[in-house]
Amino acid sequence: MQFHRLYGCVVATDLDLHLPSAPASLAPEMTLRRSDRAVDTGWAPEPGDLLARVLDEDRGVGYLAARTSGGYRLRFDDLCDFDLSEDLSAVTWQTLPGRDPGLVSVLAAGALMAFRLIMAGHLVLHASAVHIRGRGLAFVGRSGMGKSTMATLMCAVGGSLLTDDVARVDIEGGRALLWPGGAESRLRPAATSLTKLLSSENVTRATSDGRTAVFLPSCREGPVALDAVVVPVPSRQQKELQLEAQSPGFALILLNEFPRIPGWIDTDVQDRQFNRFADLVERVPVYVATIPWGHRFEQTPVPSCSTSWSGPTTSRRGPAAGTARNRGR
Repeated sequence: MQFHRLYGCVVATDLDLHLPSAPASLAPEMTLRRSDRAVDTGWAPEPGDLLARVLDEDRGVGYLAARTSGGYRLRFDDLCDFDLSEDLSAVTWQTLPGRDPGLVSVLAAGALMAFRLIMAGHLVLHASAVHIRGRGLAFVGRSGMGKSTMATLMCAVGGSLLTDDVARVDIEGGRALLWPGGAESRLRPAATSLTKLLSSENVTRATSDGRTAVFLPSCREGPVALDAVVVPVPSRQQKELQLEAQSPGFALILLNEFPRIPGWIDTDVQDRQFNRFADLVERVPVYVATIPWGHRFEQTPVPSCSTSWSGPTTSRRGPAAGTARNRGR
């Protein structure tokens, strides 16, 4: 078993999560280990037990989350199951024959941990985040919007990675606090040229889901204050970076468009996450950033990061921000 600190939780697991080790003397708050039993392909939840469901109708695969007699089950069609105890302290995993355990590792560090955090009552952002110049900055959006790319660019100019893909945020004493998660930035093939901006000491590896993972300088002590949330909007027409601050009302609507676990059916979970988002946007400024996109990264100057985050620095509206009626804060 390997021991890790992940999203504020000590995890003991037999999966390789590609994380720095935590002392084995720590008492794990969650154990994750392979089950001896095979995947029950005939299992289906009762309608009242279903918590979330997403189905790709063209491919006939997706995932679901449901209550079970012993706790919860997170099923990824045609791949694997995760079974969680009712108190979320014990998780077992099992795959269908011939499936790549590397994909199970990707899902365990991402979707499984996001599900566990949400069921424990925490706010979870679909975000990559960095700590730079004493500030916590989270990039929020759906897959493919450039979250990992932007976080990697920030690390290329002196930032430290806080997390990639999943971000746990707690509201304490009027502040939003961001917990460290993954230590790698998982880049899509089109963004792999970013590695040329990094030190040769940054180790890279190919992941089972077809990406390139870059081990970056990371902030493992936490939590740290979350000072700003940015929704990146890539644009091939944009010539320069453009930021626009969003009103709390529109920011609430915007952030709810990018859940880390989509397809929720359970209304209690939906209400709880919505209220957590509402608490967040009252305390942390949210920006839409329209970003020049499509150029080769090695030909694009790296920003100096000298711009203050004290307010909007834009002169016109970005594509996503243009639908909001109320501007500013």
